[in-house]
Amino acid sequence: MKIVKKVIIAFVTVLVLLSAVFLAGRYGWKLFGFRACSSAGIESVEVSENAVRITGFYPGSFPTGFCGCYSEEKDGKLYVGFRFSAVFGAFSTGDFTVTVPTENEIQEVILKTGTDEVTLWSRENGTAPSDGLAGDAAQTGETNGAADVTDATDAADAREPYDAILEQYYVVLAEGWNTEKIREVGLNSVVMDICPAEPLAQTGYCIADVDGDGTPELAIGSIAEDEFFGNMVFSLYTLDANGVPQLLLDYTGRRLYYYAGENRFVCLDSDENGERIATTLALNGQELTDTALVTDPSDYKPMAWIPFSQWKPDSAS
Repeated sequence: MKIVKKVIIAFVTVLVLLSAVFLAGRYGWKLFGFRACSSAGIESVEVSENAVRITGFYPGSFPTGFCGCYSEEKDGKLYVGFRFSAVFGAFSTGDFTVTVPTENEIQEVILKTGTDEVTLWSRENGTAPSDGLAGDAAQTGETNGAADVTDATDAADAREPYDAILEQYYVVLAEGWNTEKIREVGLNSVVMDICPAEPLAQTGYCIADVDGDGTPELAIGSIAEDEFFGNMVFSLYTLDANGVPQLLLDYTGRRLYYYAGENRFVCLDSDENGERIATTLALNGQELTDTALVTDPSDYKPMAWIPFSQWKPDSAS
């Protein structure tokens, strides 16, 4: 009887200790605030009058469970941090959806860790919510009022600053230059890798005000129906304060780019092991910034490409 009693006491003691460890790991980290938080993949941010709803996931590959969210509201800004733990990987996934109540109107939602801060949503940059929870506009980070590039322009005034670049690309494609010769004039040689037999028809350009700031951008990309090259953006240019084209994005083979709607582009970079790391970038003026959002490949969008086969050698004059 004494033995049974000792076994029961030992079992209860172990159970209490395990429960204490579990609860400490699950909730005790909040004592350290944002210092205990790590980065997270953010899929959407929705802002209403009295709450902010955030959906995301653990960005790593090792099974890691979601522990919780830590938040702080200050001066119209909502700071949020997320905690994950491998211990809870067997009990829950790293996916999460949290709703944080707010007391005042939120102007900015910021992801905060012990070492970094990243803006997830900003009212100032044209992402103010409508009645109820905001939709796509609030999920995209800084959009500066931009809309999806579904229409391009070939108007002379918008095209003029880029005429020299477009004319040079036309010559490259029409004459079938080799890689070395293309690089000598500062253009991207991948254009001749798409479809050497029909490069003018398979390569396009798009002139559009991508970020809605009044300055047209020029994108060079693929029209090919190809699993790898299809709708890939090879180069992206904008204009500086003097109206001179500046290169913002450029395909390198290791670094690929796709358009993701509004003012966003996805960069697929390869690490040392050949694994692709996706980063969603937002264009604002002459800068591309990491939005900390994750864009599914199914959400990549074609730009309003105009094939180079429609470019006339004398159209710049």
